[in-house]
Amino acid sequence: MTTQANPTQANSPATNRPSEVHYVAVSKWLGKTQLRGAIRCGDVIIPGDGKDFPAFSETGLIRHIDRMLDYMVKDDRDGLIMLLGLFAFLPKLLISLIMAMAKANAKFPNFLGAPLRQIYIGIRGVFFTLYYSNIGNEDGIGKEIMKNIKYDTQIVRHDEGALAMPQISVMSIENPDSEEITQIYSRAKQGQKLLAGLSVNQRLKYIAALKEVILARKEDIIDRIQQDTKKSRSDALISEIFGTLDHLSFLSAQAAKALQDQKVKTPLALMGKKSRVFYDPLGTVLVISPWNYPFYQAIVPITISFVAGNSTLYKPSEITPLTGLVEELLEEAGFPKDVVQVIYGKGDTGSALIDARPDKIFFTGSVATGKKIMSQASEQLIPVELELGGKDPMIVFEDADLERSVAGALWGGLTTLGQSCTSVERLYVHDAIYDDFKALLLKRVGTIVQKVDTDGDADVGAMTSDLQVKIIKQQFDDARSKGATILSGENWDGEDPLIPPIILEGVSDDMLVATEETFGPVIPLYRFYDEGEAIDLANDSEFGLSASVWTGDLKRADRVARALVTGNVSINNVMLTEGNHHLPFGGVKNSGIGRYKGVWGLHAFSNIKAILIDANKNNIEANWYPYTKTKYQLFSRMTEGLFQGGIGGFIKFALTGTKLESYSNKVGKKGRE
Repeated sequence: MTTQANPTQANSPATNRPSEVHYVAVSKWLGKTQLRGAIRCGDVIIPGDGKDFPAFSETGLIRHIDRMLDYMVKDDRDGLIMLLGLFAFLPKLLISLIMAMAKANAKFPNFLGAPLRQIYIGIRGVFFTLYYSNIGNEDGIGKEIMKNIKYDTQIVRHDEGALAMPQISVMSIENPDSEEITQIYSRAKQGQKLLAGLSVNQRLKYIAALKEVILARKEDIIDRIQQDTKKSRSDALISEIFGTLDHLSFLSAQAAKALQDQKVKTPLALMGKKSRVFYDPLGTVLVISPWNYPFYQAIVPITISFVAGNSTLYKPSEITPLTGLVEELLEEAGFPKDVVQVIYGKGDTGSALIDARPDKIFFTGSVATGKKIMSQASEQLIPVELELGGKDPMIVFEDADLERSVAGALWGGLTTLGQSCTSVERLYVHDAIYDDFKALLLKRVGTIVQKVDTDGDADVGAMTSDLQVKIIKQQFDDARSKGATILSGENWDGEDPLIPPIILEGVSDDMLVATEETFGPVIPLYRFYDEGEAIDLANDSEFGLSASVWTGDLKRADRVARALVTGNVSINNVMLTEGNHHLPFGGVKNSGIGRYKGVWGLHAFSNIKAILIDANKNNIEANWYPYTKTKYQLFSRMTEGLFQGGIGGFIKFALTGTKLESYSNKVGKKGRE
């Protein structure tokens, strides 16, 4: 069953039945609009009698409509979905008129043609079958109807030739042993076979359902995120919920086109043949996610993998596992059995999952762990996608808007309390505005509200990981001991996870905070004098994940963006490339390998298969054996004509190619004597 409903009802004293029921339903075939149209149409066809027979909407049987849609012929199902979408916007009186006309058409076959006849037979058939069958017996409503009409019917389901998906079940397991890991992979392979049989559009029905579930449960999800991460509520909403929903919207709009078979050009020398690219599933993808964005970094790679047709093994960080949440949401959205499994554990669990050989590994986390994963994966040639750390520079030129760039620096350096791989960790400001920029930055940082709030009235929360608090203390103490000036945050005790925003000045290359990823609310402030120096300073890092350039001169912004050795650049904004899910995301140098998100991400989770199609014709190719002196001479002249260009070259190619084809066919069939 792939629909779910949560009734809110008030009982009628006369009948002791719900007099008004509002259903929030999730269907893999129908969106909210079509579901609304179905309930509206159902009440026109079956209005109820106020006594023994409830109106269609009062039964809640709409939740079972997928049981019928799963087994409909595609054309019939598509037509029904279209009509239900139309009915959502029509008043019941007009729907009643359409049904009356359809009924009249049954008596007068030539009246308005076949469409109305199909409406009368098809639409009524769907709702009467749902209403009078025992499909809703688990609700108690079906039993009441059956008792009143004194006979029982069933929907007979024929599996032959139908797409039969298993019952909803998103498995999870903690610290699996070797035998359990074998079973995990076995289930994944079975789930993937069924998933590969679905079209991309069918997979996207689950994505639409998941989006509705997340929207309906967003406050509960934020509660769970805050429990594990200690983020501010607004941080959780903006960076985790909004970003995730935006990603799911991108998939719904773009995935079918991105993954459809692609026609590509076939060269002139291969005339008569056709070329295609297929985007096939890889198989089983292992996703290992970080602790800083536990919800976003779970749902985004899982759903990319799912839409591309892969089964997914998801191992969350043991620091912020959001235990049970991902499984709950996917089950509520109706995801099929075994296409996603959640495995809880520490690093040794991830290592054991790699040893069992997934078809791809997608890892987000530290450079050190990324290197270990890549080394282990290389032993079995498992492809890896690594999204690692950053030391992102922000370059502010003298013509940048001062207030906007200061506000951007604060948000970019402090969002999620700096616990983001794309946080601003090096702030370069042109000498001409440096003093004004610093003064305004210190004024604004003093207004930051910090607490783990419950109502959204805080800017930043606390650190998530105790280990990360220790790393920040080490860098903080090192910078202070080597002469850095602490402009804000000087009263931090080195232990409190509510680390205040720390602005540093006078940071030198021998300080840890200058070169190592900080992953906390620490912003080193630097002065630069010209464009070339800014580029050199920004590129002087072992990281290359993201950067931002702030200037009123867009030509200069373009020059600098091209010169920066990084995977992403935001111009007059910060951390925004990852906010556009049409763009690829990833880094260079120690910041990672590969790209995900956008069309590139969908392709990264696919086996990109090249196809060349030739006719089943009776000829021997020119490049096949036997090779003879005559063939060599003809092939040589044809090559000259093809690649020398111009009309003369084309004529030479065409004439020689014709001779070569005739000769090759003749000697190829005869063979070398």
